[in-house]
Amino acid sequence: MKLTDAADAMLLLTRTVTAVKGPASQESKFSRALSILETLARKEGIPLAIVGGLAAIRYGYERFTKDIDVVVRSGNLDVLTRVAPHYGIKVVWKDPDGWHKLQCEGVTIDVVPAGRKPRKDAPAPIPEPEQLGVRAGADYAGVAGWVETKLGSYRIQDQADVVQVIKVTTAANLRKIRKRLDQVHVEYRRRFDGLFAVAKEEIEQERGRGGANEVPARPDI
Repeated sequence: MKLTDAADAMLLLTRTVTAVKGPASQESKFSRALSILETLARKEGIPLAIVGGLAAIRYGYERFTKDIDVVVRSGNLDVLTRVAPHYGIKVVWKDPDGWHKLQCEGVTIDVVPAGRKPRKDAPAPIPEPEQLGVRAGADYAGVAGWVETKLGSYRIQDQADVVQVIKVTTAANLRKIRKRLDQVHVEYRRRFDGLFAVAKEEIEQERGRGGANEVPARPDI
């Protein structure tokens, strides 16, 4: 990678973080895409819960992402692909199981179908937007629900996202996450506790190198 490539990537990351955390910027394609999704969600009555990398940024892990992941009700999957073009959203791929791929303002939008398993061996299905805290419009899944989706997919990136968010979240959020996972599936609690241990170890290592983060409280406190 050239130095200029790295600089361009950092600029894109800065704009993405601004789109998630700061006031809307007309320069950010993510801001424009999110605004269009919000308009569609409100006008069509289709709640969209934002998960994935953008939600990781929302909860404190500022990392690069190229797309927007939205959880959609099973009953709204076909409606979404039908109305999307009216809002300037291109339907790139219509998946028979609901894993549609859209594009808006040059940003890929990955549809995550509620009620489906994120992978064949996942302990539980993907929650509905309402179960993730989004009853109307397009908004970020609550932190506990977002962690649940990550523990369901459980890819390397998912694990890294959860570890990094654990490192910066509050004790109250940790309690909230643990309570939810206990209600969903014991395997999710086991996975979370394992990632919590990783986060604690990383913080202790960072502190030894001059880092300032505090070791998070145990999730059962």
